[in-house]
Amino acid sequence: MGKSGWRWAQRVIGAVVLFFIVRDFLRNWDKIRAQPIAWHFRWEYIVASLLVTWVMYVILIWGWRVILHGWGQWIRAVDAARIWSISSLGKYVPGKLWAIAGMAILAEKQGVSGAAATGSAIIMQLLSIATGAVIALALTGTTLLEAVPGGSIASIIVAAVALIGAVSLASPSITRRIGFIVGRPDAVQPVDPSALAGALLANLIAWGGYGLSFQLLAAGTMPSVVISWSTATGAFAASYLVGYLAIFLPGGFGVREGIMYALLRGTIGDGPAIALAAASRITLTVNELGIAIPFLMRWVGRPRDA
Repeated sequence: MGKSGWRWAQRVIGAVVLFFIVRDFLRNWDKIRAQPIAWHFRWEYIVASLLVTWVMYVILIWGWRVILHGWGQWIRAVDAARIWSISSLGKYVPGKLWAIAGMAILAEKQGVSGAAATGSAIIMQLLSIATGAVIALALTGTTLLEAVPGGSIASIIVAAVALIGAVSLASPSITRRIGFIVGRPDAVQPVDPSALAGALLANLIAWGGYGLSFQLLAAGTMPSVVISWSTATGAFAASYLVGYLAIFLPGGFGVREGIMYALLRGTIGDGPAIALAAASRITLTVNELGIAIPFLMRWVGRPRDA
């Protein structure tokens, strides 16, 4: 299948997913309207939610630097934070590759080799998807696949494949194939096992922290809604990943919220589920803009060779 055919296939798959999400939402619209949503803002929890997310960003930045250091590439922590936060905004551009491209370009300007900059960005995305899949399927696999016979077994298999795929990044033959797939044969180099372990740990911790942040957000917006850490983490990871993989939509808008609503409505009800999904979208955007804007403001007006 050529590139144009693959793009059309992605659009068709995305349109089908979006259709079923919208249809399911409309079917339950009467139930949503019938349930009063009791907003009660507790700002200490909301601020704590934001701070936890920013701490997770710091951990992910550390994981990215670990991969670079494993290849003998060095970058200051402040420069890594600036590159990470600014390039992350690229996910809001359809295609999802802009974030990787932005990270690679900005890192190269800081003296990191082009191959290492591109390869490390790709590897961090692969690790994020792999660990997120493990977390999501471990915590919500039964819910996601409850209509499929043997859903729990399927969840375990998929999680195992995701982990094996992540660990295989230490293999020269596997990373070479990934490089050919993305059109940069020299970009993706084998990851040092200790660096790979550090980056994997950073991503696992980050998903757990995102779940805690989501739980705090629920406590800060709808205190009457009780949501466990495992439910919050599983729903956040699953919805975020599906939204990320929906490359036809900037930031996975709509798809992410639909998946989160579908996973939470059985636990907290239709109205609170859609309200919390909307609140999560708002805070996610605030988080990403909040960490990027200070760097963007310092960046504007700087000499081009800075």
